[in-house]
Amino acid sequence: MKHLFYASLILLFASCNNKEKEKPLTYQDYQYHAANMIAQPDFTGDSLLYKMIGAEANLEMFYMDTKKIIFSCDKNKLNEVLSKLAINKDSIIIKQPNETKSQEGTKVSFEMNARNLKIDTNKVIETKYNNATYRITIPQMVDFVTMKSNLRGGAFAVTPNGQTMISHGVAVAIKGEPSLSDLVNQLTDKTKSVEVNAQNLLDFVTNEIEYSNAEATSGGETIKRPDEILFTRNSDCSGKTILYASLLQQLNCKWCILYYDKHVCVGVAGNFKTKNASKISIDGIDYYIAETTAPNAIIGEDYWKGKLSDDYLEFYQIPANSADIIDYQTKKPLEFLKMKVKN
Repeated sequence: MKHLFYASLILLFASCNNKEKEKPLTYQDYQYHAANMIAQPDFTGDSLLYKMIGAEANLEMFYMDTKKIIFSCDKNKLNEVLSKLAINKDSIIIKQPNETKSQEGTKVSFEMNARNLKIDTNKVIETKYNNATYRITIPQMVDFVTMKSNLRGGAFAVTPNGQTMISHGVAVAIKGEPSLSDLVNQLTDKTKSVEVNAQNLLDFVTNEIEYSNAEATSGGETIKRPDEILFTRNSDCSGKTILYASLLQQLNCKWCILYYDKHVCVGVAGNFKTKNASKISIDGIDYYIAETTAPNAIIGEDYWKGKLSDDYLEFYQIPANSADIIDYQTKKPLEFLKMKVKN
């Protein structure tokens, strides 16, 4: 048995081309996904358990094969925690011999099955920001997990030199996704132009979402869904691009994803008037560079001293047209790897 790593990419690859009719999820499905999300603080934050259930406890381990969960909490708060966490307290195994001392007091661990996890599928889980609050329910979270709320498409593309690259477009949220639509409504003004609102959304991503050096220097590509980025409040250029594109999806705004060597950002179509215009022309449309990693970035401003010009652009993706990743020089779509991932 081993700890189940809640790898977004595995679900992404398994789901992005799944065209089978999706079955309605049961309460047990939601319990399983909720436990799985709580077990991944790198993707959902340390406080998700408390936000979701209100229990002052820590999820220590979640087992894939048996669906067993091991929690720990302050011994003095055990009864209160169990009342909030468990449907049936009598089926819980308390591990008294494994008590450990901590700065907070005596810790005790206990184990239970995911079927015993008490969750409220109607509860609104909140993450507060300076000028907005991100609100989402467990079913909406699971829709992200199972890719029902994402654009989908091919996941791995092969470049002309034989390298494998990950499609960021398939992780972008669909138009009308409830939690993001609500967030965009808080951050924008319907009486203002698309350009003004697109800039408001970029302000949120650049100033409220911290740049993650850990993700940027991890040695691999970290792909986080929009909800995961909003839970953790941080990501690198990949996650910031996915989040910003997902927010733009909720507007009547045309955008694209621009892939450079070791960098990715968003291009936004519109009437942007900037001093040092930084833009890419694709199919007769000017897409102004929106640099998500620069604090207070202005759409169309050049923050890379010309390094994001068309001379350096390698590939682009316009999800409104298709999931294809296009070679900017040849205008030919890259081939996607075909793979099957068993559940």
